[in-house]
Amino acid sequence: MSMTYEEEAQYHIDKQAEEITAMGNRTEPFEHTIAGINLTVLPNVYPGGLDSELVCKVMQINNGDSVLDLCTGTGVVALKAASLGANKVVGVDLNPNAVKNGKLNQERLGLKNLEFLEGSLFEPVKGSKFDVIAINPPYTNKKPANKTEICFWDEDNQTTKDFFKEFKDYLKPGGRVYFAWADFSSTELIEDLAKDNGVTLKLLDSSKTPSGLATFLVFQIV
Repeated sequence: MSMTYEEEAQYHIDKQAEEITAMGNRTEPFEHTIAGINLTVLPNVYPGGLDSELVCKVMQINNGDSVLDLCTGTGVVALKAASLGANKVVGVDLNPNAVKNGKLNQERLGLKNLEFLEGSLFEPVKGSKFDVIAINPPYTNKKPANKTEICFWDEDNQTTKDFFKEFKDYLKPGGRVYFAWADFSSTELIEDLAKDNGVTLKLLDSSKTPSGLATFLVFQIV
């Protein structure tokens, strides 16, 4: 029997809560591979999953590009961009454990052309412009209790709303923006945000989770 919209929404919140508990209960790092990159994952950091894989898959990086990766988590998208030939990469996250995690993976892979900064969205890079901006924001409209929970939960989807308002100020002419989302969150929200800010969403790729109850999507913002 299929779930109602409310049942499905609660299912995803419950699954996210389970993952948050697991993240908090970890006492040691563990190894995880995404997009061919072997990562170390620290406690209180989301390991990343299918959505991160999709962003790494579709992201086009040219030699010499400058890249900004927002909500970087373990740093996998930033690390991928650096390995693809970007000249300068900055990963940003509000979770200090994620910033520490990104730096750890950078050192492990021996990549010199990137840095990880703590802060909210564009705050740490004010005045800078980039050829590529990527973001895998929290999808679920729920108030987080701490900086571990912000990987999934974002009250009133404020992070996504702020991103759509601000990203043009940080994008070079002809630059590219990659935006991840999930269909268990409001697709109407991002369509409306795109319209309100004079841009369109071009779907680049999508993939269902093994359960079949969610589809992750990656758009280019045009």
